[in-house]
Amino acid sequence: MKNPADSPNNGLFQKTLNEIETVGVLPVPDAERTMTSGKLMIVWLMASASAMTPLIGLLLFHFGMTDMILAILVSWLISFIPAGLFSEMGREVPLTGLIVARKTYGRVGAFLFAVLFTFVNMGWFGLNTAVAGEVLNAIFHATGSFWFWVIGAAQVILVLFGMKWLEYFYRYTSVLLLLCYGALTWYLFTHFHITTPHATTAMQWGTAISTVVSFSILAWTYKLSTVSRFCVPKSSNTGNARYFLAPSIGIMLAVLLMGIVGMDAQQATGNWNVALLGPHIPVWGLAAALGVALAIIHTNAMNLYPSTVDLLVALNTLRKSTRWEQPVATIILGILSTVLAVLGILNHVSNFLDAIGDVIVPFTFIMLVDWLWVQRRRTPAEAFFTHPEKPEDWMNWPSIVAFAAGLAFSLWGARLAPDLFVTVLPLPVVGGLVSAVIYALWRVRPSRVNPVTQGKKAV
Repeated sequence: MKNPADSPNNGLFQKTLNEIETVGVLPVPDAERTMTSGKLMIVWLMASASAMTPLIGLLLFHFGMTDMILAILVSWLISFIPAGLFSEMGREVPLTGLIVARKTYGRVGAFLFAVLFTFVNMGWFGLNTAVAGEVLNAIFHATGSFWFWVIGAAQVILVLFGMKWLEYFYRYTSVLLLLCYGALTWYLFTHFHITTPHATTAMQWGTAISTVVSFSILAWTYKLSTVSRFCVPKSSNTGNARYFLAPSIGIMLAVLLMGIVGMDAQQATGNWNVALLGPHIPVWGLAAALGVALAIIHTNAMNLYPSTVDLLVALNTLRKSTRWEQPVATIILGILSTVLAVLGILNHVSNFLDAIGDVIVPFTFIMLVDWLWVQRRRTPAEAFFTHPEKPEDWMNWPSIVAFAAGLAFSLWGARLAPDLFVTVLPLPVVGGLVSAVIYALWRVRPSRVNPVTQGKKAV
């Protein structure tokens, strides 16, 4: 008698299970580190091209088109070096950033940040899912949360299969996304009177740049190594400059183009969300719905995927990793994040964006100082999983104090010089620099031996 386990259906099921990503927080095997710089740029271009990205056109609308474009370009100039360094970290040691943070902040410090950023990414997931749900409800003349759950489920299924299939999805749907949003833009410019929005208030460079970096590149920066750990190792000396620039160019190119469209849509229709034109397009309405769905899935996959990995970092602090914890965590976080969308997180977007910049920027800048000048890029992957033996291995107080100082400066620094941090300097970036300088003065010392590579007992 034929064994039921040998049936084609069982073989297909087993093959599908094998494709589900289960690497978790462990080092990515060399055989899986094959992503090129071009693919890396497409991943971040598509991740940044969300249905919510045109919102930047509304947030900076009162500054006018010219100054918005300049603010986006200046934001890239400020951020491309931190972004490139963080991305290179993943090529140097194939681990997610919050595992590397164990040496910077200590095991307990990294655990706390992992929990915090899990919720931050859930918030982003909820925001984007809410935008998609509202647009699809409008296109299909629906009410309720049905489309919220459809989008949420599609994202969870995709993320289950991990970075290999995410990269395929981004690459092969990128042209379709461009066509869909191109159709919406064409309809906007051919059916509405478009005039270039001019400034209605004096340009506030500090405020504008703070908004852009918190909305886009610095909000992504600490996640960059979560993707680049799948790239060709840096030791191969293959196109290092291209790998360095690819993430920041991809992220900011999407912000620039979609920001322009969002500002034009706000001026012409009174609403930044160009996708809401879909119901009025006789032929292209379905394309609009498809484009919105793709934009949301692209972005939210890169919110849910790091959120899962961040949660696994926290869990790995308490116990050993297990094979199937990554897909289980993905499903649970996907459900909870969709609930946030249904409950109306979109109504709190401004406060959410401000909180992101205040926390993530000092965290990121301290990590870069530690990786470059304390660890000196020499810590091997296995050292991040060794059992803490000294008090500073559990909680690295210099980094915690430096982070607290930068965060306090970001929260209250504007009271010291309100005109300076509104009109000239971006407060979250200055707060991050304050943290980095304090940590560098405290920790960076000439050293012949790198103590962080020491440690024998693996967990």
